[in-house]
Amino acid sequence: MEVRYIMIFLGVYHRNLSNDKADFAIVQEKLKSRQRPGQSGEPSMFAGLLKCGECGKSLTVRYTNAKHPQQIYSCKTYNAYGKQHCSQHRIEFNTLYTLVLNKIRECAAAALMDGEAVADRLTDTCQNEQKDQREALERSLTKDEERIEVLEKMVLRLYEDMVAGRITDANFNLLLSKTQKEQAELRAKVEDGRKRLADEIRLAVDARQWVESIQEYRDITELDAATLNRLIKEIVVHETIDSDKTRHISIEIHFNLKPIPEVEQVTA
Repeated sequence: MEVRYIMIFLGVYHRNLSNDKADFAIVQEKLKSRQRPGQSGEPSMFAGLLKCGECGKSLTVRYTNAKHPQQIYSCKTYNAYGKQHCSQHRIEFNTLYTLVLNKIRECAAAALMDGEAVADRLTDTCQNEQKDQREALERSLTKDEERIEVLEKMVLRLYEDMVAGRITDANFNLLLSKTQKEQAELRAKVEDGRKRLADEIRLAVDARQWVESIQEYRDITELDAATLNRLIKEIVVHETIDSDKTRHISIEIHFNLKPIPEVEQVTA
C-alpha cells in the first residue's frame, strides 16, 4: 500500500497555551466533545480529528481480529453501509501516529533553523496561490460598491417621484422594498469581502506566529490528545483504488494556520 500525506496549513495559531488559560479552556472543551471511546473503552487520541475525504464523515477507530489486535481507523459510512457507498479509507494507528509526529518535528526543526525564511516562504506561497482569487474579489467588491451607489441614487429618485405624484404609493413601497433588499445583500457581501482581504493582509504576521508556536515541538517524542487538538484542526483521509486493487491513501493534515500545501510521499 502506498501512503502519501499532504500538509495543509489552515487558520491562525496565535498564543502559547501554557500561558493562556483561555486557550487551555478551548482545547479542553474540544477534547471533551471529541472523547469517543473505542472498543478498549478509552477515547482515541485522534477522536474527532479524522474525516473521510470523499463522503465527509468521520473515521472511527476499530481493532483487527488478528492474534495481536491492531488499532485502525476506517470510514464511518463504509462501516455502516459498505463499499457501495464509500471505500474503507483504512489507515493504521501506528502509521498515522508516526506520520503526524514526524511532520510536527520536521516543521519545528525547519522553523528553528531559519524561522524568518520559513515565514517568508509560507507568506509568499500563500500569496501566489491566492493572487487570482484576491484580484477577482477586489473586482467584485468594486462592482458591488458601485452598484450600492446606484441603488442609493435610485432610492432618492423614488422619493422624489412619489412626492411629485409620478408613482403611486403602492408602486413606491414595492420598488423601495426591492431596492433596500438588494442594498442589504450587497452591503453584507462587501463587508464579508473586506474581512477576507483584511485576513490576507495579516498573513505575514500569522506566518511568524506559526513559526514561533511550532518551534517548541522540535524534540517532541510522543503525541497526546491535548497536543493534537492544540495544533491540528482536522486530518482528512483520501483513498483511491487502482484497477489491480492497489490502494493509495492520501492524508491532509490541516494545521491551525493559512492554507499552504506541502506534499510528501511515503511508501509503506
